[in-house]
Amino acid sequence: MEFKKGNSLYTQTLAQFNQRALERRRKVMPDSAIISLQDAPLFEPYLQSLQLMKAEIILRLRWNNYAVIRCDSVTAIEIGRLAFIKKIKRTATKLLPLSIIESAASPRYLMDNPVGHNILAAVDNCGVFRYGRSFNQAQILGVPEIHGMGILGQGALLTFLDTGFRWKAHESTKNANVLGEYDFIMRDSITGNEGADNGGQDGHGSIVFSTVCGFLQDSLIGIAPNASFLLAKTEDIPTEQHLEEDNYAAAVEWAEAKGTDALSSSLGYSDFNQPDEENYRFEDFDGKTTITAQVVNRAVERGVVCISAAGNEGAGDSTLITPSDADSVIAVAAVEPDGRTVTGFSSRGPRGDGKIKPDIGAQGRQVICTAYNDSLSIGAANGTSLATPLIAGTTALFLSVFPELRPWEIKKYLYETASNASQKNNSLGYGVANLPAAMMKAGIIISPSVATYPINGRQRVVVFIRSSAVILSAKLNVEFVGESHSYTLFPTGSLYQYVTEFPIAKFQNQPAKYTISVDDGKSTRAIPLKKGETFTLLPNSVTIPCGVNPDALPYSPELLLTVKEAPVITESKDNIVTLSMLLDKESDIEVTVYNSIGQAVYISGVYSRSAGVSNLTIPTQDFASGVYFVAAKFQGKTELARFLKY
Repeated sequence: MEFKKGNSLYTQTLAQFNQRALERRRKVMPDSAIISLQDAPLFEPYLQSLQLMKAEIILRLRWNNYAVIRCDSVTAIEIGRLAFIKKIKRTATKLLPLSIIESAASPRYLMDNPVGHNILAAVDNCGVFRYGRSFNQAQILGVPEIHGMGILGQGALLTFLDTGFRWKAHESTKNANVLGEYDFIMRDSITGNEGADNGGQDGHGSIVFSTVCGFLQDSLIGIAPNASFLLAKTEDIPTEQHLEEDNYAAAVEWAEAKGTDALSSSLGYSDFNQPDEENYRFEDFDGKTTITAQVVNRAVERGVVCISAAGNEGAGDSTLITPSDADSVIAVAAVEPDGRTVTGFSSRGPRGDGKIKPDIGAQGRQVICTAYNDSLSIGAANGTSLATPLIAGTTALFLSVFPELRPWEIKKYLYETASNASQKNNSLGYGVANLPAAMMKAGIIISPSVATYPINGRQRVVVFIRSSAVILSAKLNVEFVGESHSYTLFPTGSLYQYVTEFPIAKFQNQPAKYTISVDDGKSTRAIPLKKGETFTLLPNSVTIPCGVNPDALPYSPELLLTVKEAPVITESKDNIVTLSMLLDKESDIEVTVYNSIGQAVYISGVYSRSAGVSNLTIPTQDFASGVYFVAAKFQGKTELARFLKY
């Protein structure tokens, strides 16, 4: 049957994908080619023919148009004679979870707060993060700076492929926002251990997953605790079945169709000395030959960011595993807690065709994670298995702010800002990731979460904004019932905070809609991205994003009671700015000047001025070029003005 929009095959194929998957594909594909024949389900009459021959259908792989079946050798020969069968081969080589070594230098310990009252169950009002022992692995990547803006992965969907996940049983992971899970071994929706599973079956995946989703104050703060997750159990540890590479491929197709934004895998294959004529040779680790490399490349073509562990095979040349060899994957190496030194166990490149791998690095020794076999313990473990989810979590943070970015753009920004960007090598690739620098290279960072609270009959809103350039303009555009207003956002004096406020009466007891727009002279950005979409603001609401320090927010009741868009400011050529104000009575005036990121760069004394026009001069010879804000405090209120230093 021809694959054509509108016919039954096209409709059947389209029905396999949710709206999120289609929207993600539109980032990288024209709408006319949003799905293809490669995405079509296997031809059902062919599968029925196999079942009539007593073959059991185990897996259906669309992108490579094959099925994994179970049958005896005689039936296999008969199936090979069927006209629609191109080739029969034994199932793929066994895919192994990378070894995880509990760190002797950092044994298990009970959580500092085992009662669970500081477990993250929502995106707001849980306070500033107290990382405890997990701080270092986040700090190496610059993650706490991003968390401090209320950016926690919200809106991003991240998939983990592993041995299983006992996430519901542990205090630090039980509130993870898991949207779906599937066991490709038992073919059910339970990814934790069940009846026939080996006792440690779900241990590897549980440990890996906790480094991203885990949250308990003073013990473990995951990299992206407010992301959403899909979990796929693909590796059967104790058995001798060699289905795992096919399970891996099926899981990637499953997650892609469910709309995942990124995919993290700490599984891999490197043993090519088995007596098996269909086994891989290292030359096959060329980025496009193995089943797992092929499937992650196809996922990236469809807009999924794929992250894979480089391996724990040691410091020799070409110890890399697959699928970290894949052309499109982000292959992750492990560094010591110093954030610079590559660990001795981390696999090296080059890959089978000589291309440099791995690509990027994160902490892989003494990584703080859960102890999977009880509900309270936290431990430390080693391996590229632990470094990989740290990079996957940073990807979720990236996508939370820049959901429009395509996989190769995220790779570009991460690679160009990493610690070894100019000297890529086969030990650490481009170096250790620097998330804030990568995000600023992508554009203006605007947190999707704002802080808001009522003060003196007004609703105050604090927006978290960061840019590598001078912010010229920031606006909160609010749509109330029957009227709309655009409010200027001014720096608060704390890093990356911009504030405005308006009378609560404007809400008329109804929710308001808002957008945020920012101009830094190099680019403009507005969120939400889609035209017509808005955020919601409730009257008298008190919302402080998790990770934001409540004590650093502006609570002064007189702040911004009056804001002038066109203040009277005169600039001279002698590095002098003159602020002219009309006073209706004698007043004391105090002036503070802030730069574009909210730092106070000038604070005057208190001046007593008579009624009438008052001129105050501000010396600017020590100011760098850029936008500045003048806050003049008098008569119980604060007036704000803006000027540009050339």
